[in-house]
Order: sequence, then C-alpha cells, then structure tokens
Amino acid sequence: MDPMVQASIATFRVTTQMFDRLVMLDYDMNLVPGLAESWDVVDETTTVFHLRKGVKFHNGEEMTSEDVKYSLERCMANPGVNYNYLIIESITCDDDYTVTIKTSEPFNALLPRLTLDAASIICKSADTSPEEFNKNPVGAGPYKFVSWELGGDVVLEAFEDYWGGAPAIKRIIFRTIPEALNRTIGLETGEVDLAYDLGITDLESLEGSETVTTMTSPSTTVWYVGVNVQKAPFDNQKVRQAIAYALNPQDYIDLVFSGEATLANYTMMPPSVDGYISDCSSYSYNVEKAKELLAEAGYPDGFSTTLWCSDSQVMRDSAVVIQEQLRQVGIEAEVKTMENGQYYADTGEGAHDMYIMSKTSIDPDSMLRAMYHTEAFGPSGNRSFWATPEVDAMIDEASTTTDTEHAMELYAEIQRIVADAAPLVPLAVEHLNAGMQSNVKGFGLYPGKSHYINGTYFE
Repeated sequence: MDPMVQASIATFRVTTQMFDRLVMLDYDMNLVPGLAESWDVVDETTTVFHLRKGVKFHNGEEMTSEDVKYSLERCMANPGVNYNYLIIESITCDDDYTVTIKTSEPFNALLPRLTLDAASIICKSADTSPEEFNKNPVGAGPYKFVSWELGGDVVLEAFEDYWGGAPAIKRIIFRTIPEALNRTIGLETGEVDLAYDLGITDLESLEGSETVTTMTSPSTTVWYVGVNVQKAPFDNQKVRQAIAYALNPQDYIDLVFSGEATLANYTMMPPSVDGYISDCSSYSYNVEKAKELLAEAGYPDGFSTTLWCSDSQVMRDSAVVIQEQLRQVGIEAEVKTMENGQYYADTGEGAHDMYIMSKTSIDPDSMLRAMYHTEAFGPSGNRSFWATPEVDAMIDEASTTTDTEHAMELYAEIQRIVADAAPLVPLAVEHLNAGMQSNVKGFGLYPGKSHYINGTYFE
C-alpha cells in the first residue's frame, strides 16, 4: 500500500486511487494541476508550487506545505524509488500553501517526475512506519483504504471530502485474477465490473457482446528480457549479444500478445516518448550468429541457467516462448516462477540469472535512468546491474541541459551504447486494454498503466 517502496505497476494501480501528486498527467499525458493548483518556474533550478487550500487527508487533517515537504523527502530517502529525485537539492515551506523545490542543476524532467506515484503526497502526522502504513495508509486521493488481505482483495471506499468532489463509485474491490481467461469469464458472468489486461483472443471473443464493452490503447510500457551481469556467463558481452540474436521479437509478440503489440526495435524507449530512435542497433533474429558469438565467448555447446518470471499469465507465456528460443541456440533456461511481490524483491537484490520484466516511462530520463544508471541498481529498476561511468554521465547531462536538441542527441547515443552492451533485450511495446460491463462509463486507459477509477460511474 506504500507507493514509495518500489516502482511496481501492481502497487501503483491501487495506490494511485488513494494518493494524489502535486502535478498529474491526464489520459493524453498532458500536465495538469493536482494538489498544486499552479506553479512558477523561477529559474533553471527553482520552481515554486502554490498548493490548493482546504485539501483534506483521509484522517480529516488539512494538507499543508509541511506534508508535501515530508512526503517528497521520504521519497528521496527510499532507495526503491529515489533515483528519480536525487537531483532535488532542497524543499522549502515558504508558508502553509507554498513550496519551493530547488534542484542542484537544471532539470528538464522535474514536473513529469512529480507526476509519478512515488511522489505521492501522504499525511505527515500518520504512522508511516513500513508495517503500520500498509495497514492504514493516509492520503488525499479520491479513495481511502478499508482493508487488504495479503495476497487477496484490496477494498477502498470513496472519500466524500475529496478536494475534486466525491467519486461516483462508492466502493472498489481490487481482486487479483492471474489468468486472463478467468478475468474474461468474470466479465461474462457479471462477477467483475471492470478488468484490465485481457487476453487478445478474449478481446476478440467479446466483440459484439451486448453486456461487455472493451477498449484498447497504445502504452508506454516495454517488455524485455534482462540478465544479471554480476553473474557468469552474463558478465561476458558476447554472451549477452548472443541472447539478443537468439530472441525473435516478432514471434514473441505473435505468441504472447497475439500480434497486438509493437516491436521495440531493441530500445527501451517507446515510440511515443521523446528521444526514441528506431535504428539503435543492427540486431535481428539470427540463430547462427548467436551460436557463433557463444562459441567466441567460450560456450560452443551453450550453457544452463534459470529464467525468472512472476506468476502472471503474460509472464508465464513470455517465459515459455523465450525458453524455447534460447534452447535453439543451446541455452537451457529453467523457468522459475514466483509470486509477484517476492519476484520484485528477490530480483531487486540480484538473486536471479535471467529475468523477464516490463518498464513504463513517461519521459526519456525516467526510462534510461531506471534501466542503465548506477543510481538505479536493484529495486529502482536496474536489475541487470549494468552501468558505466560514461553512460551515467550522459544520462545526467541529458537531464540537466537546457538545450533540447543536445538532450535528444545524447538520448540517441545512449540507446546505441546500451544496445551494444546488451544487458537487456527490449522485445515489445505493450498495447493496453480493458473490458467492462456495458453500464460502466467514464473509464479511460492511462498510458502509464496505473489507470484512474475516479471519473468512472455506473449508467
């Protein structure tokens, strides 16, 4: 229930209903006022935020600048998410409703970064110790916490004193249903009102239904296969490059997403995010090239390893396809499936060999920093544990320059360098979908995948 532990969509899909941020993004990824009704960019390193007055937390207390300062400093202190905020030098409470944020250098991604769930504003006076906060999280969002059965349902209820007006839907039960088919069956039987991430074949079967409607939308989420470069043989670049040649992204998309995804073109930058280039590498599916590189690396007969994934249908389907593609070049990968929370925790600690993951981004810095910067090792996103001083410096320079053209040149060069190093292989840009009962209206798919329930209503 704590959005500041680690960057996890599974967490954010719940917490984004309970916590607002200073600045928000709408469904078209436009910046809109949140808990800050306006802001002034004073200079290259200074932004002043003017808070809404009368905003209530779920415990009835009024939000002030002290809560904002406390929340963002708590975020900056947490190694699971703080890589996005380390450039913040100071947060000052000018008065109860004015906050000044200064960065150590010019930072062109500050506003987008403050829209992330990790920058949620929480109540300073609430018990924010890890154990207690999970039992009683206190935010200022449209829904407040009721209960959570560990591994089971999360129950939220509408916050009638929400600054944006009381939500129309008065009670939400988040239920984890790992099998996509069972989510569809839940829609068809009426047990489920709204379901995320349906199977593509299930979407097709629902076409023309009188009781269920569906929607699809492009996302900014990239699926990839990564390796732990701290372990042999993945410390060998030729082995990593062999894996890039061994994987067939189009077959992966066809088999896992029934063709409903976009080729990632070997970059973690989705096409809709500034800085994307489609020609960052010369990789292609080439079994013989993969075998040749493995032989040059000292593994002419391949090797055995483990391929980690979480217990979701996309993950399991991905593991089956990737396992078979690796087998074609002599890499025998035993699939290790884990519960979602344990999977994120253990891969964050570097216990894995190979792993499957997805990453959602809203700006180039948040993606490249999470995947390839030393600051992001572990739970923050860099589960490959690969970084170089050169790439660290380029990422930092791109995020601090006020020359947009130069930043885009740096992002392009970073993509080429990391593609050659191949600590991970981007495969597909996911398409989002949802299904809902025909009387559910007002819901929209958020490109960042967390999705807002507020604004949804029953007709």
